[in-house]
Amino acid sequence: MRCLDRRFLLLALVGLTLIAAPVRADIPLPKPDRETDRFAEVVELGAIEPLLPVARVSSQAGAGRLPEGVIVTTEVSRLEPVQRQVFLVTQTILDPARQLREVEVHRPEGEGIDARPLAVTRDTVEIDGRLADRRHYRWAAQALRGGDLRLRFSRIDFEVVGSAQSEYAFVPVARRLEVVELPAHLPSYLPVTPGLIVEQAEIGPLVAGEPGSWRFRVRGEGLSEEALSRLIGAQLVAPPGLRLGTLDIHALSSESAASSAVAERVSPLAATWQVNISLLPSVDGGADGRRQAQLPALRLPYLDPRADEPGTELAYARLAAEQVVWEAEPATRRLAALWVALPWFLVGVIGALGLGLAGRWGWRRWQCQRAWRAARGRLRATDGAVALRRQLLLELNTLPDPVRPMTRERLARRGAPQAWLAALASLESWCFDPRRSPDLAEFEAVRQVLAAQLPTRWFR
Repeated sequence: MRCLDRRFLLLALVGLTLIAAPVRADIPLPKPDRETDRFAEVVELGAIEPLLPVARVSSQAGAGRLPEGVIVTTEVSRLEPVQRQVFLVTQTILDPARQLREVEVHRPEGEGIDARPLAVTRDTVEIDGRLADRRHYRWAAQALRGGDLRLRFSRIDFEVVGSAQSEYAFVPVARRLEVVELPAHLPSYLPVTPGLIVEQAEIGPLVAGEPGSWRFRVRGEGLSEEALSRLIGAQLVAPPGLRLGTLDIHALSSESAASSAVAERVSPLAATWQVNISLLPSVDGGADGRRQAQLPALRLPYLDPRADEPGTELAYARLAAEQVVWEAEPATRRLAALWVALPWFLVGVIGALGLGLAGRWGWRRWQCQRAWRAARGRLRATDGAVALRRQLLLELNTLPDPVRPMTRERLARRGAPQAWLAALASLESWCFDPRRSPDLAEFEAVRQVLAAQLPTRWFR
């Protein structure tokens, strides 16, 4: 019985083992290269083997895995650039399904190649009647040495809606560049550009002893602050009477919309630099003592990559010499203005004094005439010889220089006319001789003479 129990237990254990084995095998185990979270599945693609470089301006080829429908186009403006010539590198990502959430793009690289970002734009284009997203990346690349170089593109990682970032990655095919080497004796800062333009030169107002400014702009490709500083600084020879200060050079980050649009159509690689040079005019003037001088002419050399043999001959952008004139210092100007104004001031003072005297004389003459006419009126209005003599005596006593006593000799010395004195004698004889009595006609005649010929100058 015990033997049967042992066999039964042994068979039960074997049966349980056979039943449990397939159940545990149905449970999926995570793979070592795959992780799962609540949102998306992360798939590590690992290293991507790039394609061999090609000598093509534009290409869509590359290694790796792209999201469905996405097209990556890389374009190089020049495959045979001149050493240190700036050329344009463009990378366009087209997403017809509009499924990309994020794209990680890096600048191109290579041994002996320098690249700097220009612009990143994103817009929408129409393809087969449907709108597609387009991302546009541009770099300004420069080959720093001659020979065969490789321009490589970095890996582009895509983040698609619903998937992780590392599920898609793409490496565009590299480019083979045959760089034209420049002569070794040429300075490394010498710009290599199809054209160099010096424009908008202007000089601010100059005053002796006060700082001024000389401003102009330089436009071209491949320019730098060091290059402009070396090219311009070597030619800044100060003329007599005018000191030239240090250079202030900076790139213009923003221009007017119209100018930017024109520059963009001409060359997106061209940059504009503002050059400011401080000026200090001398108080003593220039070489001949006059407050004027001539700014130095500028010649900015550059290498034209379009030449048959680049580097054998230099091209130049020129800024002509300009004559400048400055004003005297404020104290000198004020003194000169005072000397100029002094004669006019004296004339004005004399004129004002003369005008005042003339006005005073005119006023007094008008007052005299007014008093004389009033006295004549009062004499004509008097009736009777006694009343007329009394009124005449009153008028003579109220003169500015009274006549006292009213004698013939004194009146004659004062300039009384003979006819007036004769009329006065007749009036006094009528007043002091009772035997004489004038008739109306004689009285009227005497009164008229005394009033009409009353001297005007007595009232002055």
